[in-house]
Amino acid sequence: MNNKILQIEHNHKRNDARKFFQETKTFKPQQTILPTTCKDTSGNIISQTDEVLTRWKEYFQNVLSVSIIPERLQQISERTDNHDEIAPPTFNEICTIINKLKTNKAAGMDNIIGELIKHGGRTLKQKIHKLICNIWNSETLQAQLFAQFIKKKVTG
Repeated sequence: MNNKILQIEHNHKRNDARKFFQETKTFKPQQTILPTTCKDTSGNIISQTDEVLTRWKEYFQNVLSVSIIPERLQQISERTDNHDEIAPPTFNEICTIINKLKTNKAAGMDNIIGELIKHGGRTLKQKIHKLICNIWNSETLQAQLFAQFIKKKVTG
């Protein structure tokens, strides 16, 4: 016990924040508390589960919607028309990509850290797979943005 405390103090003096906080975590009980509140668009705190889920839905619709310039859309469609039909990614491929997400990385412009997706469970992975398949089949620009998002989280 004394050695552990001395190690924590040593990490603190060396300004090694990661090791310092990893060591201090051993003294508190491990429990996973999922966030049950969030803020609405005007900054008010929402605590009702259905309202929180609705707010997240609005947030992701806003993040994933992109206005497309007609000339750019024409260029994209010309490039994609030359390729053979490619099947959408399988659930196992999506799971493999999600499991390769790096940890201890800062959130991107969407404020979602890789750990949230990586440790979100099977249901989240299924929803992400369904989202990717829907985007893939509708062939909209959001698929490219989502792929860039996943690529940045993996290669970090």
